[in-house]
Amino acid sequence: MYRNPEIESSYYKNNIGKTLYDIVIKHNPKIIVEFGCLYGYSTVAMAMALKQLNNNGKIHCYDLWEEYPYKHSTLQTTKNNVIKYNVENYVEFFKQDYYEWLKQPTNFDLMHLDISNDGNTILNTFNSLSTNINNGSIIVFEGGSADRDMVPWMQKYKARPICSVKDEVNYVVLDEQFPSISLIQGIS
Repeated sequence: MYRNPEIESSYYKNNIGKTLYDIVIKHNPKIIVEFGCLYGYSTVAMAMALKQLNNNGKIHCYDLWEEYPYKHSTLQTTKNNVIKYNVENYVEFFKQDYYEWLKQPTNFDLMHLDISNDGNTILNTFNSLSTNINNGSIIVFEGGSADRDMVPWMQKYKARPICSVKDEVNYVVLDEQFPSISLIQGIS
């Protein structure tokens, strides 16, 4: 059963965890790969869905934890939040850089990507994982709306807007509420 996790996240205010939960329920993935877990809000929301499905699915939760130079969590804080919501049996934790993982990606049914996304991140992901996408894997990512492209750090670093790659990647915004969440999937 879903309840909005009381865990600090840009997703919390607009209950975007429910969108993630619904995606997991709809697609019934066995392997979820998540990059950018922070305090575990999205991890917990998706793990609640795996628990509801009772499908023996797992979330492979990747982050740089304390080594990420910007806003980050500790691995232990994230683990504690997962335990607090009694979904620890659905989550495995790993420390790895996303771009290193992309060189030899593991198989997944669903990916959640939230790593300071910009247009280049999303385009690189789409190009690197096109075989996975064509074979039925889906990717959900933080961002995709015009409002999200206007966040201060995107402006400060002159980051490529995510909206600028929408036609190339063919993503769909699933939830426009800030910071938005979008979906990339192959043609079925």
